[in-house]
Amino acid sequence: MNTLRSITIALCIFLCGHALAQTQSMDAELSALTEKLAAQIKDHGSKKVTVLDFTDLQGGSSELGKYIAEQLTVDFVMTKRDFSVLDRANLKSILAEHKLTATGLVDPENAKKLGQFAGVDALIIGSIIPKGQTISLTAKIITTDTAEIVGAGRAEFKTNDTIQQLLSRPATENPIVGSAGDLNNDVPKNDVPIVVKSFGDLRVELQPLQIVNGGRFQLTMTLTNQ
Repeated sequence: MNTLRSITIALCIFLCGHALAQTQSMDAELSALTEKLAAQIKDHGSKKVTVLDFTDLQGGSSELGKYIAEQLTVDFVMTKRDFSVLDRANLKSILAEHKLTATGLVDPENAKKLGQFAGVDALIIGSIIPKGQTISLTAKIITTDTAEIVGAGRAEFKTNDTIQQLLSRPATENPIVGSAGDLNNDVPKNDVPIVVKSFGDLRVELQPLQIVNGGRFQLTMTLTNQ
């Protein structure tokens, strides 16, 4: 029993370090992209923004695009800004109430409607472009009144198995829990495991790293005896 316990602890340490290393480069690039976009939003004078799921060049959605949008939203909120961020859960409710779609917001008339309904000055949209061993991101800041592009940014990071898994999975429509606009609430959770390993009859799953209560990190691991 003690041997099994020691092996389990060692396995936890190894997998946790593996998961942190996998997300470090991507999250660092997303934080840098947030800073670039935030400076441009401030220069433009926008007072309220929201982040839409990033898509591929054909407009297709994925869990990676959803994750990127969540991370950008949280990064905007975690540092005090001169503008507010519309909670993505509220955005979803507003879109459903007025029969709008996220992809349809690139249309000037639909963007203008969102601005009227939610008081949003600008939308942040983006594209995910796989390039072999790297993933390239392009982000644009679009005003809701004129659909004019008032800012943009790029980011690039190395891909790995975790990122490829998220990229290959279509985004789910599960309701978003919590509020990214309130640092006292947990960051919206994603049920898609980022690391799945099997060791004989033991199956190990690690959920994406979460930032909770504005400063603590939470990593959820599930051990299943198959």
